[in-house]
Amino acid sequence: MGYVWGWILCLAATAVVIACGLWMTRRWKPLLLRDLVRAFAIATLLVPVTAGKFDGFYAPAYVVLMYEGLFVADGDPIPALSALTLAWGAALVTTIVLAARRRFWRRARD
Repeated sequence: MGYVWGWILCLAATAVVIACGLWMTRRWKPLLLRDLVRAFAIATLLVPVTAGKFDGFYAPAYVVLMYEGLFVADGDPIPALSALTLAWGAALVTTIVLAARRRFWRRARD
């Protein structure tokens, strides 16, 4: 049950960090930049990967990346980096599509 409570605590902390990030960036004027920063932060915080050599256990990808890359002599940070790269790519594409939609919707409305 400790594993489940650990994930609940992690997700609650992530929700607080995301809410604070959204609040801090609410007045940024280049909307594309604001949306990109928000999307990359959310993608970084929410991607889970297997926790190194502990099959069946998951951890946030940025934690596994730092742990495997910095503290384990024979660690393999590539799976965590791959997952983060895919998430960042999805965040970039989603942000660009939503920004284009917002721009064309405003033009059509005016």
